[in-house]
Amino acid sequence: MSNFRRFVTLTIFMTYLVILAGAVVRGTGSGLGCPDWPRCFGKWIPPVELSELPENYKEVYQIAGKTIADFDPYKTWTEYLNRLAGAVLGFMVLILFIKSLLLKNKEKNLPWFCAGLLFLVSVQGGIGALVVSTHLKPFLITIHMFLAIVLLFGLTYLKKFCSDLGNMSIVQAAPKNLQLLSKLLISFTFVQILMGTQVRQMVDHLMRDLGIATNETIIGQLGVTFYIHRSFSVILIALNLYLIFKIHRMAFNRGQFVAAVMSFLCLMCNVFTGINLNYFEFPANMQPPHLFFAVLAIGLQYGLYLKMKGSLLGD
Repeated sequence: MSNFRRFVTLTIFMTYLVILAGAVVRGTGSGLGCPDWPRCFGKWIPPVELSELPENYKEVYQIAGKTIADFDPYKTWTEYLNRLAGAVLGFMVLILFIKSLLLKNKEKNLPWFCAGLLFLVSVQGGIGALVVSTHLKPFLITIHMFLAIVLLFGLTYLKKFCSDLGNMSIVQAAPKNLQLLSKLLISFTFVQILMGTQVRQMVDHLMRDLGIATNETIIGQLGVTFYIHRSFSVILIALNLYLIFKIHRMAFNRGQFVAAVMSFLCLMCNVFTGINLNYFEFPANMQPPHLFFAVLAIGLQYGLYLKMKGSLLGD
């Protein structure tokens, strides 16, 4: 079981890596770097030079009736590496499922749970294909992000469940009001991430689809969702600080306190990147870490909530 738990941890790390890769793709505008799926420009290994493509490649690989942009090898390989990372993650979840079958005598529900994760990864891959084939439909990108967070939660739960299987001692649960506070923080952070995806969709619409905004002018043209998203971060910071204070005052275990502090630091990094986006002409290099720190924060928050629940074996 300890080897299985370590592999779950490795899969969680890979999930964060895939999310970061996806954030880089979004931030650099590389979502259509590969206009077809699962291959890239009809090849399993993407081209590196324009000469490797047919002269009419824009018409051949047009998406949803729209002619693609000029070939850019950097964007193509950025998108390709993102897909490659996603494929590795899918393979790792498949290995998890196979390993769980070998452990079904210890826990009969383990294969069913891993099968669910495998199904979720498969759906995620299908949504990724739809994102490309529909020319980056905004609502599909939001679903893509939502499923990534659900997968992260599922793997985090699996890790905690396996830890509880290996430790049969009774773990005291935190008071219900503290658990509720933790769930509230998770919910608010999740809403903040979804609002962020909506803001990003507005950015794409104004800059890519309408062509009426640039990095220098984009902030002034965003709607009320952007200002709510920007101000909502203050609530998250305050709520996280209050949770740290309550955990410290209740003198619970060190793991809970560290997780709460790490979540707070991730939120502060998210705010820092957000300030850069707001006041320094929406720099592309700040967009990937802005999303990544938000996802890292919510992952830590969910792990903290599971710690507060005590043992999961009685669920």
